[in-house]
Amino acid sequence: MSDAPAPAIEILEGEKKGGCPVVNFDFNQPLPIHSYHEELDRLRAMSPIVWNTYGGGFWMLLNDETVRDAFHAHEVFSSEATIPTVPDPDWHWIPTMENPPRHKLYRRVLNAPFSPRAIRDREDQIRQHAINFIEPMVAAGRVNFVDAFAKEYPTKVFLEILGLPHEDSAKFVPWVETVFGGLGAEDAEATTAMADAQAGIRNYFVDLLADRRSNPLEEDFFTDLSRAKIGDEQISDEEFLNICGVLVLAGLDTVKSQLGYMMLHLAENPDDRQRIVDDPELIPVAVEEMVRVYSIVMDGRKIVQDTEFHGCPMKAGEMAMLTVPSATRDETKYADPSKVDFSRTDATGHLAFAAGPHKCLGTHLARREMNIALEEWHRRIPHYRAVDTNLLSETGPQLGLEDLWLEWDVTR
Repeated sequence: MSDAPAPAIEILEGEKKGGCPVVNFDFNQPLPIHSYHEELDRLRAMSPIVWNTYGGGFWMLLNDETVRDAFHAHEVFSSEATIPTVPDPDWHWIPTMENPPRHKLYRRVLNAPFSPRAIRDREDQIRQHAINFIEPMVAAGRVNFVDAFAKEYPTKVFLEILGLPHEDSAKFVPWVETVFGGLGAEDAEATTAMADAQAGIRNYFVDLLADRRSNPLEEDFFTDLSRAKIGDEQISDEEFLNICGVLVLAGLDTVKSQLGYMMLHLAENPDDRQRIVDDPELIPVAVEEMVRVYSIVMDGRKIVQDTEFHGCPMKAGEMAMLTVPSATRDETKYADPSKVDFSRTDATGHLAFAAGPHKCLGTHLARREMNIALEEWHRRIPHYRAVDTNLLSETGPQLGLEDLWLEWDVTR
């Protein structure tokens, strides 16, 4: 009798919707590390589109072509709802849940601090923050990488870009984790905690906006945002507060999650690790490849008009999951797609940072943070191992590790 865990995705044999297979997949359940990617690989091999009965039901788009096309087809796949199990949310995040053309107006006032040039200008500061976090760890020989570095380092960088004190990360990090923990959850406790966390973030920025109105600052992101125009109209207080909350949610969790998967891979694959130790110029390629293989975001869209999408009839009002962690491992686009290969030549243009109008605002910052993190860590701690990996788990709709204990030998 096998002790292997039951598959997370139940395939409902004989059932079809619109000619597509029907499954049941609770994407909020904790699973052993890497199980989500493996289960999605299994599902994609069956069909590029399936109907998931979980949480009221939604389509899952699973390969590169379907996900890419949906990202670009905002007139059908609307961003007005972004959690697959919540077709009628009682929140509206700006600019995340805006569609073109208004989405473009909001992005225009947010682009400057996250542009490639702005990030290049901050590179020395970003690097120094990484060094400052890593140096005290070298002599310890053991650290929870997620808690001690992956949370703290990108948070400090991001809050600095916005002009917020780093000590406020003690408020923001728990708020953000609680919000992401409640996305798509069906139990009342999680949804109540999510609402409380969102209220905490909002109230923080209510106070900040009042301060900036009374005491405007030069070269200050929030002062500039409070004076911005959305098209021809002055930004409202509600828009200001909404945007600030979304920036915090978007900026404090994704890099943490990606760094966790990268360091776990490098800890468990010493040949790959040795390659970047021997040749640090390979790190940008390595980062891109690990982001592709271990992409984390399972985005949602609301179908707002009846359509036949890649041969599958879909109805207005239904939801779709743009399953990026599956699309970035699509066999029709990448050779041996689940393998991390730093020599790969077919990894360009992956969807880990989304595509179309909603491509991630912080893409340039995230790449720079991850590149610098791997450079500075491996200069100081080139050899390490992951411990207690049997205890690691992950959940959706945004995959991530809550802990990652690393150990290394300390030379006296």
